[in-house]
Amino acid sequence: MTQKSIDLFIDAIRKGGAERVCVNYANYLADNNYKVRIVLFREYEDSYINLLDNRIELVYLHCHNASSMLKKIKATNFKFASTVITFNHQISIALWFYRRFIDKSKFKLIARNVNYLSRDLHIRKNSIKKFVTILLTKLVYRNIDYYIAQCNDMKDDMVSYLSIPENKITVIYNPVSTSIFKQPDVEKDIDLLFVGRIKKQKGLDYLANVIDLVSQQRKINVSIIGTGDLETELQHNLDDIKQRNNIEVERILATDDVNNYYNRSRITILTSLYEGFPNVLAESLTAGTPVVSFDCPSGPAEIIENGINGYLVPCFDCNEFAQKVISLLDDNQLSDIRYFNSDKSFNLLEQVIKD
Repeated sequence: MTQKSIDLFIDAIRKGGAERVCVNYANYLADNNYKVRIVLFREYEDSYINLLDNRIELVYLHCHNASSMLKKIKATNFKFASTVITFNHQISIALWFYRRFIDKSKFKLIARNVNYLSRDLHIRKNSIKKFVTILLTKLVYRNIDYYIAQCNDMKDDMVSYLSIPENKITVIYNPVSTSIFKQPDVEKDIDLLFVGRIKKQKGLDYLANVIDLVSQQRKINVSIIGTGDLETELQHNLDDIKQRNNIEVERILATDDVNNYYNRSRITILTSLYEGFPNVLAESLTAGTPVVSFDCPSGPAEIIENGINGYLVPCFDCNEFAQKVISLLDDNQLSDIRYFNSDKSFNLLEQVIKD
């Protein structure tokens, strides 16, 4: 049987949600007779590379952004696979330009949309770069061959904000890694778990506020996993809370065994301003741990059945959030913790590639 070729373009395989999905896609495709290459801007020491199947080829372009990526591709006479999946909108736009005006290679371009673009593009500080990015996204991104949205809310945003035809978008929930599963008889020694990058999008001020409110009423152990550019600010807020309240906080910059933390936790919390598809919620529920999240765009409302496997809290009501957390700590009667089956996600992925 002839092997089908596919390229997955992403800036790096550092430890993050989109990167983990890229690894899951690549491993699934390699298992299903695809010749898979992952094309990366650069290497990261703390990455998911060790989780990749050894049949997958890694191509490092040694560049810093999407525009320098194009220079590397042209200089090396890069030969594209028949299908290309991109993992951010900047790469998608750059490859559309390359195919249209430079090389005119005939490959199918599939953009996996990783964020709620109407929010993500506007959250940054005003600058010429910001306005150029918004303009290019609105003019060019809608011309990609096909799109993967991580949830229905994201699809609706792509249609309303960018006027992308609905029939070009397929909703594929992020597959949950097989390394995430419920472990029986594990001691629940972590009261609150937060997993995510330490950046503005994750609503870190709200996170600190919720922790503060809960710890005023209950003695709690909190574990926070992740790194980012707001680390100093977060640590300052946590130190301030620890001086006033009865709380223990464990900071983990990175771990290869996040499943252990999900299983040891009583509740996983998400305080984001917006999301693409919050893998953390799906993973936590797969491990059998209930969740509390702001009802932000996009994804939480499609994962959480309010009062069944967790709680959705109006944005950004920290008092209500804290009360939901306390009610779960005092009496967790949520029994229907949803297991996320990845088979449907992978089947939809193959349909998008073949269409």
